[in-house]
Amino acid sequence: MNGSIWYKRIPTLLGLFLLIGGIFGINWAISHGVFFESKASPTYTPENIRITNLSDSSFTVSYITRAPALGTLSYGTTAAVGKVALDDRDQQSGNPQPYFVHHITLKNLSAQTRYYYSIASSDKTFLDNDQPFSITTLSPLSQNPSQQQPIIGNVSDSAGNKSNNIIVFLVSDNAQTLSVLSKTDGTFIMPLNAIRSKDLASYLTFTPQSIIKLLAVGADNQATASVFASQISPVPPILLGNAYDFTTSSRLSPSPLASSSATESFPSFAGTEAGPTKPQILNPDNKEGFHDAQPEFEGTALPSQSVEIEIHSDTPITTSVTANKNGSWSYRPTTKLSPGEHTITIKTKDSNGILQTITRSFTVFAEGSQFTEPSVSPQQITPSPTPTDTPTPTNIPSLSPTPTATLAATSTPTPTTRTPVSGILTQSVAPVTQSPGSSLVFLSGIIATIMAGTGALLILLVKGSSL
Repeated sequence: MNGSIWYKRIPTLLGLFLLIGGIFGINWAISHGVFFESKASPTYTPENIRITNLSDSSFTVSYITRAPALGTLSYGTTAAVGKVALDDRDQQSGNPQPYFVHHITLKNLSAQTRYYYSIASSDKTFLDNDQPFSITTLSPLSQNPSQQQPIIGNVSDSAGNKSNNIIVFLVSDNAQTLSVLSKTDGTFIMPLNAIRSKDLASYLTFTPQSIIKLLAVGADNQATASVFASQISPVPPILLGNAYDFTTSSRLSPSPLASSSATESFPSFAGTEAGPTKPQILNPDNKEGFHDAQPEFEGTALPSQSVEIEIHSDTPITTSVTANKNGSWSYRPTTKLSPGEHTITIKTKDSNGILQTITRSFTVFAEGSQFTEPSVSPQQITPSPTPTDTPTPTNIPSLSPTPTATLAATSTPTPTTRTPVSGILTQSVAPVTQSPGSSLVFLSGIIATIMAGTGALLILLVKGSSL
């Protein structure tokens, strides 16, 4: 009898243990992110975003991805963007291809115009804090470009292979930063006739003894080289993974490029910088209302940098202030502003010498007026439509001036401004959080399968025990 009872109970208890074990296993998997962690998505996130070759009619955006990805830029003169630019290697064929190293040049732009752009990499769109990146093209120069020779060279990856997947950057202490892609045979040509000075206000001509620094960046390695301007046609061959100084006797003996030596021999493209690097208006918030007819405006800029202020009202105000050593500035009008809507615009240079323009709108209420939220009857309330997922275009914050950003994918990214290098603004990108719906469906299917399998096992065990 006792043996018969245990014979019937043991399979049932075993089934219960299996069920409980399965539940605990699922909880452990969820708590450790087994079902929600994506290994593929981050590989398409743009890294080391840089803006180079800035002129009155063009600029270049470059970056790398950990896996080959289709990369494009959506751009325009408003935040709505609209136009699409392909990688430089695809602009002739019109057929985008996946790359590790991306180099996209916007051409035929208008001078002194702010352009907005987002980066599409694979199936995500990357933005700057949920807003498109922006940059302003330069003013034309009245002087004639120089006639100096271009930089000519040859670069190979660490295995000695030639390819068109290496970007060569030029960085000089007194010049803007340029970049160019290598060709399929590893050669590169970088024109210097239109290179500008560090402040971007004039063309620059190198002397034979001017030292030019080059940075060659591949998918997973890089090289640095220092040359005299007299050595640029051609530059001795460059192999990724090495640090060269062709201005000394080490010309024939390159040293391995370690992380520490790379930082010392070439400006770093990452890191933090004391004080703000991106001008901002902190007060007012956009469309904020003031009862004070002489509100105090506040913001940030480069330490000790001049900030031009324009307040557009019945009587326009134009003035300038200087940011303190911590990068903070403030301004309070000396006369009262008239009631109504106004805008404030600031103009100041960022850490790469690029003139940034920021505008905010605000309202000054009439003296003695009471501002209250307008009442809304229930009949006036219109329910908001339920948001639905919208497919985003292929997703894509440094050299003279090159922005580096934190991207947020749309999938939309958020760039984190990093320390600019010799005029290069680098941006870090963080992918936009995606809806976990598909992961939840997948997880629910697994749970249902486990539960169904366990239930079937229990039924079989119970039936077996009753025989």
